Amino acid sequence: MKKIIAIDVGNSETTVGVGNSDNWESYRYTTRKTITSDELLMMFRTTIDLSKADDELLHGAIVCSVVPQITDSVVSAINKFSSKEVLVVGPGVKTGLKVNIDNPKELGPDRIANSVGGYKKINKEVIIVDLGTATTFDVVNHNKEYLGGSIAPGIKISLDALISRTSSLKSVELKEPNKVIGKNTYEAIQSGLVLGHASMIDSMLEKIVLESELSPGVVVTGGLGTLIQPVLNINTSYERNLTLDGLEEIYNLNN
Repeated sequence: MKKIIAIDVGNSETTVGVGNSDNWESYRYTTRKTITSDELLMMFRTTIDLSKADDELLHGAIVCSVVPQITDSVVSAINKFSSKEVLVVGPGVKTGLKVNIDNPKELGPDRIANSVGGYKKINKEVIIVDLGTATTFDVVNHNKEYLGGSIAPGIKISLDALISRTSSLKSVELKEPNKVIGKNTYEAIQSGLVLGHASMIDSMLEKIVLESELSPGVVVTGGLGTLIQPVLNINTSYERNLTLDGLEEIYNLNN
């Protein structure tokens, strides 16, 4: 299989993967809107070096970005070590996905990649839950038609809002609490954030299935997926590199 460099620029983290869906070497970096192309070049070179990949053997690069301020810098950085064209997910790029929403241009490239990757992963109708800055739900039917989705505040946003808008509450470590009923404020916040968020996801999945009349598989991804997926009641699978898998599929469709 072709080896590529796939880059997912999110609001909080940028994931850089080298390889393919059989074997990704991937690393997460903090996204900064003021980052320069030279700094990005060092980030990409570090990832390639850690993966022990040969630049000349990389077939090409693909980028999806929800931070337009740095998209051009990402492409510029790649062009400094590769002469091959960089594919940026956006209008005009083949995805294999029929987007059936009011304004397809509103759909973020990361959610497109997740939907493509999720469908490829289980080869049937699917709901993808991505736990990042926001918690997103994306629904794809058996005809590979994107039906729409839902967006909720992510866990970290909820925690930041709670702490910033109250005088006496302090931040907590995001980890699974031992019990639902906290015996102190710290435990109570952990319970509300982690188990409360998981309950929201369980309930939303039930409502999506009821409304869509689908019998989908559910794939969880995103940086906080490892925290939440184990405490969900609904049967799901966790895919750390789902977005990269989707980007690889899109890359192959266009090359």
